[in-house]
Amino acid sequence: MKIIFIRHGEPDYSLLEEAGYTGFGLDLAPLSAAGRRMATEAAANPLLEQAEILISSSVTRALETASYLIRDRQLPLFVEPFLHEWQVYESGIDKFEQARKLFLENNGSLPAGSPVRYETAEQMKVRFLRTINKYREYETLALVAHRMLIRQFVVDQQIDFCQFVECELKF
Repeated sequence: MKIIFIRHGEPDYSLLEEAGYTGFGLDLAPLSAAGRRMATEAAANPLLEQAEILISSSVTRALETASYLIRDRQLPLFVEPFLHEWQVYESGIDKFEQARKLFLENNGSLPAGSPVRYETAEQMKVRFLRTINKYREYETLALVAHRMLIRQFVVDQQIDFCQFVECELKF
């Protein structure tokens, strides 16, 4: 199966941060003005012509990006809540940054005695594959998701907002 990963557009967290939202609450953030422009431009990417369906994370920034990608085409949209961003099980930006550093230093695993708990690379892969398994009858999927999740299948690559990355996936 071919997957065309698309990272969501640039979000604007400011309104939610001002209201004191943290953790999954920040997943309600819409795209910024620049993010909307990025998503509008991404809708013209010829790789979308290959896709049979578009699947999106249920996180607002991904869904809003997906809405731009399908606006002018007859592409079915499916929303999957388990395609969310990488999970850090502690609150606060400092804890998130600490978890990200540990994740990268430990190649996605959780070291024994870690001061912060987070989802491992293997757990992300399993979550993703369980979710995508029901779409196995399709040859080519476009999928709007998040950088940390995408990086579990496309290694050693910077993935910018609204960037398209192709990947072959074997079940």
